Amino acid sequence: MNTSQDHFPTSPSWKLPGDVMRIHRLKMKKRALQARLRGKDLSLTLSQDSGVSSKDNASTGTAKRKNPFRCGDVPTKRSRDNATAVFPADFETSCDNSLFQLLTAPQSSSSMSFNETSFSSILSRLQTTVIKDDIPELKAAGKKYIPVDWSLKTKMRFMSEKPFPWTQQLRTCEEASGTTGFVRCMSVSPNKSTDAYQRLDTSPSARFHQCCLVWMHPYLPWLQLFPRSTGRVSDTANSPFASDTKLRDSLHYEWGESLRSLFQLVRACQCPYFYVCTNTFTCLFRAAGIGGFSNTHAFVTPTTRGFRQLLKEEDVVFTMPLKKSNPSGSKRSSSEGTNSDMGYETQDSAGEDNQGEQTKNAEEQEEEDLDDFDDEDGEDWLHSMGMGKEEIRKLNSKQAKTVHNKEREVDRTPESLIYVEGVEAQAFFNFLMNCKSTVAASGPLAGVPPTLIAPVAFQGGTLRPIKVRQSVVKLEGSTYHSVELRGPILPHVLHDLCSLLQHTHEEFSVTFAHIEQTRAFTMAAKTEQPGESVVEQGINTSSEVSPSKSVISTCPVTPTKAPSAFGQENLSDCGLQPSVLQNFCCADPESVELLDGLKYCSDGTYTWS
Repeated sequence: MNTSQDHFPTSPSWKLPGDVMRIHRLKMKKRALQARLRGKDLSLTLSQDSGVSSKDNASTGTAKRKNPFRCGDVPTKRSRDNATAVFPADFETSCDNSLFQLLTAPQSSSSMSFNETSFSSILSRLQTTVIKDDIPELKAAGKKYIPVDWSLKTKMRFMSEKPFPWTQQLRTCEEASGTTGFVRCMSVSPNKSTDAYQRLDTSPSARFHQCCLVWMHPYLPWLQLFPRSTGRVSDTANSPFASDTKLRDSLHYEWGESLRSLFQLVRACQCPYFYVCTNTFTCLFRAAGIGGFSNTHAFVTPTTRGFRQLLKEEDVVFTMPLKKSNPSGSKRSSSEGTNSDMGYETQDSAGEDNQGEQTKNAEEQEEEDLDDFDDEDGEDWLHSMGMGKEEIRKLNSKQAKTVHNKEREVDRTPESLIYVEGVEAQAFFNFLMNCKSTVAASGPLAGVPPTLIAPVAFQGGTLRPIKVRQSVVKLEGSTYHSVELRGPILPHVLHDLCSLLQHTHEEFSVTFAHIEQTRAFTMAAKTEQPGESVVEQGINTSSEVSPSKSVISTCPVTPTKAPSAFGQENLSDCGLQPSVLQNFCCADPESVELLDGLKYCSDGTYTWS
């Protein structure tokens, strides 16, 4: 009978007493461990384990930790079949409050309950922190005016989401009115009451065509005269002026008459400025009143040591505004009361500190020793010390080589720009008229004189239009209307076109392509203290000084300034609009900037980069 009972099936709900006691002991150890970790009596908790009877709770005096992931009482099988568990109404609110107290409490309050936390409160706290942080906003300060950029441009592109008011195909009356307005130097603005202007077409297309014209000399259709380049030596045979002396002289004579006409117009304030573009350098002549200067003046960039030596031989005094003087060299000249003969001995020392000035290297110390020899009649002193003529000649040769190396350091750089003013501008004009180095001796432009570019008519000038191309550009899913201008773009063209567009467009942008060498014009015009620049004078041909040495005057030379109102009045008939002329005559350095891009905003201001 016992054997039959062994094979009798056991109910799955029955539990052996040993299993029950083992589970009970595990629960007791778990409660004791939790009590030690929490540091307080677990009997104060708000919930207890439903699997443990009230008798067990009374005997132990403790309660089970509340399950943080439980939404309510553990549902039985019947309750799961009949209904779903219900969340407490204040569960999320209590969790958020608990986490807020946890994050704001000091570190010592580690006894705070961790079982009532929620990630929603963490996100809300992070958002509040970001909002409260003061993040500085970088906003470009817009200006009501457009700064003047004196660099020559080869390309300019306007872009806008709105179509431009002009068309590429001009009607007969639009082309005629635009040409007439440009030749007669009439204002682009249609607000004119004269009968002559009222008879002209003032449509946007006609006014746009008026802005896209320029005067040039010479004009040879089969040659590219802007921008200028030396070309290749192998292309010499392509130039008909290289071998024909009579043709070359005739062309140069006509060019000289055109240059003389332009210079007279600038001196009479009938032309605000003009450019002379050679194969190796570019000149900018400006009338009195432009930039606040009271005299006619000119900039030349880039230059070389040989070109500057030619100017010194012609007794042309010039300054180098972008090349700062050496304080130590100027102090020595002023203390000795004599002019130094070391050529371009001054170098930019803006980045030198006091320690670098005190600890000079051996080469600089040797150069100073050579200077002392020259200042104290070093040759006689060396003769008295028994040094031979051959050794003295080698010493002088080494000194001359050091000077030449210093002068070549700035060749073909923006620092090589030179500035002439007043009488020296007249002397420089005479130098250009007779200088043979301005004409290339080889290449496709051999025998062709420099290109003259001006905003007003002059003798021998040819009226040339700037190439215009309109297109539609798709960029980042947006459609933009584009107008591209190619050719010699003068500084005032940007101001005229922006003045024309700002009445019809709320926003537009402009980008440029410069002749890199001409950017030095803007840098020099922006210089506030040209008196710190190096001043070069003609050579001293006396027997006491070597013919290869030039004379430098380190005294400050500050160009005379005049109020802009006088400049505007004197240049009232120069062909520029009154609003544009006001910017060009302003003496404030802030009105001159290097422009790579320009943007017109809806609030009527301009920002640039």
